Order: sequence, then structure tokens, then C-alpha cells
Amino acid sequence: MRASLSKRMTAYVIDIIILSIVLFLTSILFKSDVSSLNKMMDTITLDYFNGDISFNTYLLEQSSIYKQIDMKNILLNVINIIFIIGYFIVLPYLNKGKTIGKMFMKIEVKAKSNQSLSLVSLTIRNLIINGLIYLVSVIICTVLVSENIYFITVSGLAIIQIALLLISITMVLYRKDRKGLHDLLAGTWVAAEK
Repeated sequence: MRASLSKRMTAYVIDIIILSIVLFLTSILFKSDVSSLNKMMDTITLDYFNGDISFNTYLLEQSSIYKQIDMKNILLNVINIIFIIGYFIVLPYLNKGKTIGKMFMKIEVKAKSNQSLSLVSLTIRNLIINGLIYLVSVIICTVLVSENIYFITVSGLAIIQIALLLISITMVLYRKDRKGLHDLLAGTWVAAEK
């Protein structure tokens, strides 16, 4: 039997709260000092609003600062990815499709046709719903993309990630089978425990 929408949402909220606490504590431990970069960003923003610099100069300076901030936080982003993979991919793989939130709500992720869940299907599922595409892309862009186009590139990736998430949520809300884009691409569905 398919899990109800309310159980799925509640389980996801529980999971996000747990992961947010872990990631918050991690960010305290591995936080980089970016205060000087934030001050530079404030100065550039004021210069732009005062008419002292053009929009192009403003955009180039902001892009450079964003890239520097992300370079300083690259270790934190890698750690975030590791925690997301551990919580939303490895844990359900080892625990019959269940995260802590799903355990509380007595639901589980299943592979289509009751096949065994694979790491690949869980990874595909989480690339969309938990921001892995975005986080991995930011790390790649931080290393490979020039400062001139960094901000625009990362912003575009964020918009794509948000769009994929909204499409998936809309599908879960309005499809009869309650499958989101992440479920269709991964060949998964969410079931209520028997």
C-alpha cells in the first residue's frame, strides 16, 4: 500500500530537522572566517547603490567574492555532501528503505516491482530531492569556473535545483500514484509498512 502524503511529508520534515542539526553543528566546527569577504561584499553593494560603480563591475566583484567564500567553505560543502549521502542513501540502503523519519512514520522507500533497493536508485532519488546535484556542482564550479561567471553559473544551478524540487513536489501532490520526478527517475515508490 502506498504511503499517505501526510506521512511522507512528516517523515521528510523529521529527516530534515535531524540533518539540519547535524549540519549546523558541523558548520560550527568547520566554519571558515569569511567576515572580511562579507565586509567587501557590503562595501561593493553600497558602492553600486550610491552609483559609484556600474552594474557590470558590481556583478564581477560579487562573483569574485562569492567564489572566494565558496573556496573557503569547500571542506564544509564536502562534509555536507557526505552527511546527505550517509543519511539519505546509505542509511536507507542498509535499513530496508528507511531513514529515521520514515521509521517513525512507518513508511519505506521501495524499488519498483519489489526489487531490492540499489545504491544507484537511492542516489538518483536524492540528486533531486536533497540538493546533491547543486552541492556537487558548486564544488566543481568552485574549482573549474572563472570568477567572471561564477555567480551567474551557481545561481543558474540553484534555480535548476529549486525547479527540479518543485516539479517533484507538484508531481507527488497531484499524481494518483504519488510518485515524484525523483521516484520516476529512480524507479522507486514510498510504501506504508504492513
